[in-house]
Amino acid sequence: MIVTLTTDFGASEYVAAMKGVLLAMNKDLRIVDVRHDIAPGTVAEGAFAMYAVAPHFPFAIHVGVVDPGVGTARRGLAVVCEGAIFVGPDNGLLMPAATRMGIKDLRELSNPAFWRHPVHPTFHGRDVFAPVAAHLTMGAKVADLGPSIRDPVALDFGHGEATKDGFRADVIYVDRFGNVVTNVPRADAEARWSYGTTARLQIGQKEFSVTFVRTYGMADPGTLLLTIGSHGFLEVAASGASAAHLTGLKLHDSLGLRES
Repeated sequence: MIVTLTTDFGASEYVAAMKGVLLAMNKDLRIVDVRHDIAPGTVAEGAFAMYAVAPHFPFAIHVGVVDPGVGTARRGLAVVCEGAIFVGPDNGLLMPAATRMGIKDLRELSNPAFWRHPVHPTFHGRDVFAPVAAHLTMGAKVADLGPSIRDPVALDFGHGEATKDGFRADVIYVDRFGNVVTNVPRADAEARWSYGTTARLQIGQKEFSVTFVRTYGMADPGTLLLTIGSHGFLEVAASGASAAHLTGLKLHDSLGLRES
């Protein structure tokens, strides 16, 4: 059984503690580290990482811990999907990936029989989410974790708005290369523009020329471009450089794109 981990803990003892709890309960687990360098408390970044990765696994339990509300009244969740179970806080972190996979049931983690005790109020990753995941790998029934709920905290990436000659869009992710991912899906971008089209990128009062290409190396070194990333969204990138640095774009910024 595979358990994946996505956290904002960094290269720290906190990750090791979660792994220790998982392996103490089920020594045969395969643990996959998705990311532990999510910007602290940045739920949307963690959500995108889980969304991008989950479809590429055979059946797995995906544990996400980007949890600025840890220890408060926020709920813990197990979300049962087609081919996956997501475990983590009810703050939106799990929902884009779970929606993508096809939600079948949502359960509040309210049964302390599946937790590690004592539960520390600042470390539910170790004391609630990891043990719940381990129990599930050993055949625990999701229905026993807690009651079914219908009102999880919502988080989605929105949908880039088509305009007369382009799109208004939001930044939903910036990767380590400085590629700026927008919420314009592949189908919308390819329906609007053919490859080779030149467009204008507008950010506030600034404008940049960008060309829609299939991959980064098809643009001149150091120049901005548009392409469809492997995640299926239109992104602003730069050949051999950081589009985020060149444009100043960051998570949650808005931008405009229009054909030249």
